[in-house]
Amino acid sequence: MKVSSNARRYLAFDYDLGGWNNIVMHFEIMVVLAWLTRRTLVLPPAKPLYLLGEEPHSLTAFFDLHTLRRHLEVIEAAEFAAECADWESFRMYMGARGHAPGWNAVEDALLHPSNALTARLELIPRLFARRPVGITPEMESCEILYFPATHEHRMFGVFESFFLFADPANERRARGLVRDALHYRPEILALVDLALARPPLAGESYSAMHVRRGDFQYAPTRIAPEQILRHTANIISEGATLYLATDETDPAFLRPFEERFRLVRFTGLPEDVTSRTPYHWQGIVETLLCAAAPGRFVGTRLSTFSSRIATVRGHLSCGPGPHADSDTALYYTQPPIEQPRPEELLPYDPPRRKHEDQHGETSTPWWKSVAREPIWSRAYQATWVDTANGEVGSQDAETP
Repeated sequence: MKVSSNARRYLAFDYDLGGWNNIVMHFEIMVVLAWLTRRTLVLPPAKPLYLLGEEPHSLTAFFDLHTLRRHLEVIEAAEFAAECADWESFRMYMGARGHAPGWNAVEDALLHPSNALTARLELIPRLFARRPVGITPEMESCEILYFPATHEHRMFGVFESFFLFADPANERRARGLVRDALHYRPEILALVDLALARPPLAGESYSAMHVRRGDFQYAPTRIAPEQILRHTANIISEGATLYLATDETDPAFLRPFEERFRLVRFTGLPEDVTSRTPYHWQGIVETLLCAAAPGRFVGTRLSTFSSRIATVRGHLSCGPGPHADSDTALYYTQPPIEQPRPEELLPYDPPRRKHEDQHGETSTPWWKSVAREPIWSRAYQATWVDTANGEVGSQDAETP
């Protein structure tokens, strides 16, 4: 459906098929696309989300809608049309009336403008064998640009790798937009503040670790606790306070951590934090507690949960306040899974300086690291450093 150039235009989307942090990464791409195309963002109605229970949830159950609206025009599905109030009706409505570009955010890269590769030659290595796509006249003129979540046309990925901007300033604006527009609800942040203000974390220079187990499909990450402790022995010292975020419940797995550290888990937080944290918020609370750790953070390779923690941690380190000196180097529970170098198979050396890991993983840009690990599997220093030092995507950001 095409409309006149002065009519209101919309961008609608389904939730990603994966877990919460995959949904967030997909949402980031939608936010940047809405900004880039000057469209009103239509938030999908509530539905049960993977691993978050049977109760339906919408994005507004997690994100602060008021903050998002300071940066974009945003409406919820029911505001857009009465026929879109529930999930199945929304999908049918958008499928019948919307224009779907058929992109895949891992296999495609959006050039903006279409001559971006010739206007900025440094982008050519970043294409990395992906299909270059662009915004066509039909996409420009249609009333609804719609992104259904299918395995073939999945918009899960890293927003800064999907968009290849000819203008570096727009690249920084997009990063700033994601940082400034997507904030969790104040009630979630209040729970984190409360946890940090009370024992066992109050006043502690604690470190944090995320060990992903559960249904994680990457079998090589399932290593014994003794291997994890051996690999990271020089990163977190024995006897230190460690906040451990893990979906592993086997006491035998947890015992070596309890013997080595002053271990804190979610269930050990103050009762007025745990009792007021609904199940679908627990992962976010743990993400922010790990990100706020004054010591170091150790993540699980290939986990978007760990990647989210590292990214939030990076942004916190660039702001004022108690997190400005946080170590943002990337440390992992194990060496690289694909083609590790011999030196990477050894335990980490004692860190020489903050913000710089032994093997350069923090500062290696994604277009150089993607040959070894997927783009979405870890954080990148430029995400927070370049954003902090350059133009930011505040409410006064220019639209390209």
